[in-house]
This record gives sequence, C-alpha cells and structure tokens, in this order.
Amino acid sequence: MLRDIIERESIRNVPLLRTLVRFIADNIGKQFSARSIVGVLKSQNTETSTNMVLNYLEYLCNAYIIDRIGRYNIHGKKILELGDSFYFEDLGLRNHLVGGNRRFDIEKLMENAVYRHLLRLGYTVYIGILHKAEIDFVAEKQGSTVYIQVCYMLASEDTVEREFGNLQMIKDSHPKYVVSMDRMYGKANVDGIRHLHLRDFLKLRSL
Repeated sequence: MLRDIIERESIRNVPLLRTLVRFIADNIGKQFSARSIVGVLKSQNTETSTNMVLNYLEYLCNAYIIDRIGRYNIHGKKILELGDSFYFEDLGLRNHLVGGNRRFDIEKLMENAVYRHLLRLGYTVYIGILHKAEIDFVAEKQGSTVYIQVCYMLASEDTVEREFGNLQMIKDSHPKYVVSMDRMYGKANVDGIRHLHLRDFLKLRSL
C-alpha cells in the first residue's frame, strides 16, 4: 500500500485509506455504493466524500489489492450500473488487515476463494440478481455461463432450500453448482444442480 498507492497517488489522508481498506476487508462480497460507504465511515467519525471514496477504491483496484465485481440481472440479461461488491486479490493480505481467526468470516473467505478460482479458469464474474433472489456468482466465458452458490454448511432444510432453490429459479440449462464445506450430498445432482465440497471445486480445471 505504501509503494503502490500512498506514494504513487500522493495520498495525504492515509488514515482514511487504512480505514477504507479495512472496511472492505471486513465486508467481502457485500453490496455497496460509494455513498453508502461514506455514510458508514461518517458514522464512525471518519470524514470523507463520495469522490474521495471512489478515487481510493480505484487506487486499490489499480494496485491489485481488491477487485470490483458488478451485478448482473439474470432475467433481463444485462449488467446493472448500481451496487458493486469487492473481493481481495490475496486473502493473506485481507486476513492480515482484519485478523484471520475470526469464526464468523469463513463464508466470506469461501466466497473470495471461489471468486478467485473462477478468474483463474478464465471467467468474467458477476453477482447475479434474479427477481428478489441473489445468486452468488454468474460466470461467463466464450459464450458459456455457470451459476454458483456458496455457503458454509448445508446444515438445515432452510439452508438447503435457499441455496438450491435460488438456482432452481433459473430456467436455462447452464451448469449450476452449490459449493459448501460439507459432503452431505456428495457429488449428487439435485434437479440438475451439482453439489461440491470447496476443496473439490478448487481442484477443477474446467466447469
């Protein structure tokens, strides 16, 4: 951050940059606008502006510390202009910023790992919106599309219904996956939706 952002961009408000990058690290995958981030930071007694937040987010992206991911309307087949989410290029840097042993962070880290693997496989990745439901990832490559839901454990019927149910609402024939940390479904298909353990998903060379 010192070399790639603060010195290169001649940043004067270093405390704001530190607060902003820690905020993003603590909110991997959540939907934010620059205005909503400003509101959160001001509630924490950190004065800033929308333009400054936008600039600093751009600097973090240009330095390959974070990635910005947009939203995709599955029904309308179009990219939405509002509401970005952010993932880290390196989970080691992210964990250093916020601490890597927090028990409630596992799902965020899983999402980040799945996102990075999709990029390694050559996909362009979005967060999917279908009516009022959210699909964790819509991945596109050379005319093919893949839909993916990520959750920690399929430990209840409500969780199973939510993760598989959101994908069942998508009526096309593209591959659909639920990725979790348990093996309760093995590699079985549920209405054509394949369940994979995170470790098995990260071993895949193609989808």
